[in-house]
Amino acid sequence: MKQDVALAKAVAEHDDVVDDAFGRMKDMLIKMISENKADGEYAVDLLMIAKYFERIGDHAVNIAEWVEFSVTGIHKGE
Repeated sequence: MKQDVALAKAVAEHDDVVDDAFGRMKDMLIKMISENKADGEYAVDLLMIAKYFERIGDHAVNIAEWVEFSVTGIHKGE
């Protein structure tokens, strides 16, 4: 709505933060399962939630790229 290219770029730049958080969560849950297999189902549920958040971040980046395109006429990769 604001056609804020700087904000759109900031969203895209923060995608790595979300990806790193997902990686740390995945490692933590692998350790959790290896230490107590009874927590396996709970850990898988948490992993799915973490993955959904990671995907939301990916979708936010896609939207940010299209915002930038709508303002500049240049799409990432062109």
